[in-house]
Amino acid sequence: MGWHMDNKVDDIPNISGFIMASVLTQILALMFFFLSLAGFMTGSIIGGVILVALGGLCEFLFVKMIKKILFWKKKEKEGISQSPVETVFAGSLYRNDGESYETARRLYCEQHGKKAGKLTGEDEDMIWQYTCGDFAYLLMWVIENGFYRPSKEYDEDEAEEAKAQIAKIRKREVLPTEFIKDDGFFMEDEVAKNARGFVKDYFEGSFLEDVRAFAKDKLGAELYGFPFRWEDYDAFKPQIDEAYKKYQEDNSQPEK
Repeated sequence: MGWHMDNKVDDIPNISGFIMASVLTQILALMFFFLSLAGFMTGSIIGGVILVALGGLCEFLFVKMIKKILFWKKKEKEGISQSPVETVFAGSLYRNDGESYETARRLYCEQHGKKAGKLTGEDEDMIWQYTCGDFAYLLMWVIENGFYRPSKEYDEDEAEEAKAQIAKIRKREVLPTEFIKDDGFFMEDEVAKNARGFVKDYFEGSFLEDVRAFAKDKLGAELYGFPFRWEDYDAFKPQIDEAYKKYQEDNSQPEK
C-alpha cells in the first residue's frame, strides 16, 4: 500500500541540510564517474571499476535523498492545507525497512546452495517471503478473522484497492505477504478496534518468540529462514487463537 508516517507533520525535519547533502553527493558521483573514465582510458581497469562502483553508490544515495526530500515536501505542503486534527498520522504496527533482508538472503542461499551475486528475480521474490516471517502469520489471522479495516490515511482509491486485495487473501488466492510487499508498512488502524489492543500487545510481546519457536520445532528453520505457506499458517493459527482467548479473559472489558 502507499507510504505512511507514524508522526506529526510538525516533526518533518528541516530539509535544507538534506538538499545540500544531495547536491554534494551528486557532485561526488559525477567526479567518480569522470575519474573512472580517465582510469579506463589510461589502462587502469581495476581502478576504473572501483571508481564506477563508488560513483554508482553515490548516485544511489542521491536518488534516495531526493525521494525523501520530495516526500517530506509533499507532507509539509499537506500540513499547511489541513486542520490540526487531520495532520496527525496513524501509527505503524509493522514496518519492514529491509533490515531482515540480509539474514533472509543468507539463509536462502544456504538452503538452496546459491550465491548472493547470482540470484534471479524469482529468488529475490522468495527471499521477500522469508523477510515477512516476523509478521505474516499474524497479518493472515487479522484478515481471516475479519478484523481488517482500511487505514483512515488511505484515500478512496487506496481503500478500495486494499479491500479488493484483502478479499483475495481471505479466499487464499493471494499470499498475505503481497499486501505489505510494496512498502513494508501496516498501520495500527488497519486492525478493527475490538482486536487492535490484542494484536498490538501480542505483536510487541511474545509473538516473535512464538514464531521463532514454531519455526525451529515444526519447520526446522530459523526466523527469516522460511517462506509463508498456508499449511504452516494453519498449524500456527491455534497458537494465536489461544493468545487471543487469554487476552480476552485477562481484560474484563475488551475494546469495542
